[in-house]
Amino acid sequence: MIDRRAFVAGGLCLGVPVTGWANGQARSRAAALSAIALPSGFNGVLAYGRRGRIEALRNVGLADLESKRPITADTTFRWGSVSKWLTSVAALRLVEQGRLRLDTPIAEQLPELPRDTRSRVKLRHLLSNTSGIPDLLSRRLGAEPELRTSTATATQILARFGGGELAFTPGEGWDYAALNWVLVAAILERAGGTDFSTLLRDRVFRPLGMRGAQLVQAGQPELPTLAAAYDAGNPPRRKMSPVPPFLAASGNVAGSASDAVRAAHGIFHGSLLGAEARRQLTQIVWPAEDYALGGRVRTIGGERWAWEAGKVGGYRTLIVHRLKQSETIALFATGDQEQSLLSQWAERVIQG
Repeated sequence: MIDRRAFVAGGLCLGVPVTGWANGQARSRAAALSAIALPSGFNGVLAYGRRGRIEALRNVGLADLESKRPITADTTFRWGSVSKWLTSVAALRLVEQGRLRLDTPIAEQLPELPRDTRSRVKLRHLLSNTSGIPDLLSRRLGAEPELRTSTATATQILARFGGGELAFTPGEGWDYAALNWVLVAAILERAGGTDFSTLLRDRVFRPLGMRGAQLVQAGQPELPTLAAAYDAGNPPRRKMSPVPPFLAASGNVAGSASDAVRAAHGIFHGSLLGAEARRQLTQIVWPAEDYALGGRVRTIGGERWAWEAGKVGGYRTLIVHRLKQSETIALFATGDQEQSLLSQWAERVIQG
């Protein structure tokens, strides 16, 4: 049975009449999205879009359990590691402008790193989590929890935690290390000549028309459109882990379903990136994880789909996009669900 709250709190909204859609495949996917049986107490958004526009939308439940604020089309959610995808896009824009290179050692941008690291690690290694740089930052969090609310810059964190010896030859191993993305932020700030927040806003959010997208960082006021996230307890308690500014490149983006659909279309089918940059973005570097630059690429039913997943606190996000032609599925949840559940829903919509 379909959770009736899908029709109470925002409902199933169709951007254009189903009978006017160009093909039956789109109708089938929209119908599959509307038919997903949601778990009791689910709060979130399920969206299907084409060519940068939402064509089917389910706004379900509450954005704030305490105030009973409903989820609407304008509600924003924290995207977690989906931020890495947008960071990679910003990096590729600087590559296209000749300010950076994917396959040149990072010695010029980060001369303060140990010689072995700066002479062997390349930007591609950082963006694909194959750098071999040990994540001394994450290892320290348990003993120094105040790092989670620190206002330190990426450069300051790099000075503290970037001196470890390489754990493996760059490109010959994979480690989903937060420190990789601290280094990426420092590189982009130096190459772009501005702070990371401004760089992402000017080079990604604005040109893509992501009007609701912002960075959510520890120490900043809460966004009025942001949905609160909760744990899976009974009763649920808020679970909104702060993320410090130095991890902005890794997991601080927040946005709406419309922002997700616009981003996917603009990145893969618009003029923001050239053809070679798009190819690099979707070229799998580490096959065992389907990992390309800043995200995954999966093949389902013979079609390649960009597969951008993230979690932070109780938020869960999945944005998947058909690379052959512009179709996007955006799923957001705020109840600490298993990430695999969103993947199952996306596959169900893809299969129609």
